[in-house]
Amino acid sequence: MFNSSLTIAVPLYNESETIDYMKERLLKAIEKINLPNLNILFVDDGSSDNTYDQLIKNFSDFNNVEIIKHNKNKNLNGFLITVINNCDTEFVVFLDSDCTFDPTYIADMLDLVSPNIDVVNGSPYHPEGDVEGVKKARLFISNGANTLYKFLVDKNISSYTSIFKMYRTSKIKNILIETKGFVAVTELFIKAILDGANVIELPCVLKIRKYGDSKINIIKSTKNHLIFMSKLMLNK
Repeated sequence: MFNSSLTIAVPLYNESETIDYMKERLLKAIEKINLPNLNILFVDDGSSDNTYDQLIKNFSDFNNVEIIKHNKNKNLNGFLITVINNCDTEFVVFLDSDCTFDPTYIADMLDLVSPNIDVVNGSPYHPEGDVEGVKKARLFISNGANTLYKFLVDKNISSYTSIFKMYRTSKIKNILIETKGFVAVTELFIKAILDGANVIELPCVLKIRKYGDSKINIIKSTKNHLIFMSKLMLNK
């Protein structure tokens, strides 16, 4: 049974439309988790809308919530670095603000934690996972990327590219994130694996976002993944 400390870390960039829904789903997750040593860390990544004000309005009365604001957009690589530098709990889980992965899955992740497990990987591409409502073009690219990473890393892992992962914080504290954008999520995961982290997968469902627009640039993200893959190939 999990009895340690956990931080739920959430990046937000111009996500004012999603905050009410995110709060609703997070409250459901907190109720299900029922963990006394639980922190929530929001990172407003240089939003130009009123995301920060909405976070203050909705969460200022929570005593276990910290809100960090970047003065400019640093993308997911900047978010990951900020969280790693500021997280002092034994575990940290990264969660999208649009809740395309339902936060209540976090309780299921905690059930899989044991002394020999360092990463619980939320896996929509697991045979028992699923993807609902995601555009076919994005799904095609994601499936292709995950297949290639599986070959390059030589591990029987189904999902490499999704943000929804729980880490033992000590396993990622010293990892240098060198890529930019969405591929940084994959870089952190793969570098943790190559450094000896033990991974277990939690099959889950990835759904289309309900509010706001996706921030991913498919062309740029694909290019960045290919560059990172080429580096992995050179180091094999």
